[in-house]
Amino acid sequence: MRVSAIVCTRNRADSIHETLAALAQQETAPSEIIVVDTSNEAERAKVAQCARDHGARYVFEPRSGLSIARNTGIANASGEIIAFTDDDCIPARDWLTQKLRNFSDPAVWACTGRVVQHSNAGACDLFEEVAGQDLGGEPRVFSEADLRFGLGIFLANIKKIFAKHMKSRAPGPWCIGHGSSTAFRKEVFGRLGGFDERLGGGAPLKSCDDTEMFYRILKSGHLIVYEPAAVVRHKHGLTREDVCKTKYGYSYGGAAFMWERRKDPLMLFMFCGRLLQLVIKTVQYKLLRKEELARVFSSDLRGFLDGWAAYRKLYKASGAHSNQPPSPP
Repeated sequence: MRVSAIVCTRNRADSIHETLAALAQQETAPSEIIVVDTSNEAERAKVAQCARDHGARYVFEPRSGLSIARNTGIANASGEIIAFTDDDCIPARDWLTQKLRNFSDPAVWACTGRVVQHSNAGACDLFEEVAGQDLGGEPRVFSEADLRFGLGIFLANIKKIFAKHMKSRAPGPWCIGHGSSTAFRKEVFGRLGGFDERLGGGAPLKSCDDTEMFYRILKSGHLIVYEPAAVVRHKHGLTREDVCKTKYGYSYGGAAFMWERRKDPLMLFMFCGRLLQLVIKTVQYKLLRKEELARVFSSDLRGFLDGWAAYRKLYKASGAHSNQPPSPP
């Protein structure tokens, strides 16, 4: 299979070097490496030179937004498989090998991988505690059945309302993976459309672009594999302030995504459960005087409420009928 490896980047010329070096040294070499750059003018030349140094094709995208950059990468890709990683990640040498073996089944339309910390610098431990992207070492296969709401899912997941975050072992599409380690059949985008450009970093609704795509794939009746042997190391190095901002953005997009699909019983349950969780945890940590966690969850709750309000404002501005979501711009 021909594989196009795509890295979307913005103002991270110093970080992307390690990402591209790791892709160039893959055990299963990608047919092409594409760098989609939305950097400001001062960074562009550095990113372009770095791409050339590692044999990657450089594509400048003048519009900001991660989903826009991803869709630009897809439009420029020639591979049957489109693999994405981020400009602050280092894929293991067998990253593509481990992903590709899952595409022998034609029903598999996407494969995610394990995202682990590169170091314990900064507030990495706090981030992993409240919003960890490491989904563990157990392979999983997700299907449309994982989006069906019922008593079993309700009872199995009600306790997650009281956990620090709902991602690990949550119902689909939340526990499927992260956009920094994903691969898709290119036909996915021809049949289902590209990433929703309202969602994702730099977009009006800030996040959840990967989760929304996973949701569409499962709803179409196809499978997604979580392959823990396909590992990337994430160099996030966040400060405590960054953790609060990141959690704000995650909840902002998550609330918008779930509210748009509130006619789906699972999404309505998850929306209500997440809101209840955030209220409970914010109050709990304030009462226990755990100031750091109280601050994180306060930011999380603000993001959820702001994202909900922003979606309803966007919905109203679109002039859409009440049972139809606004179209991506």
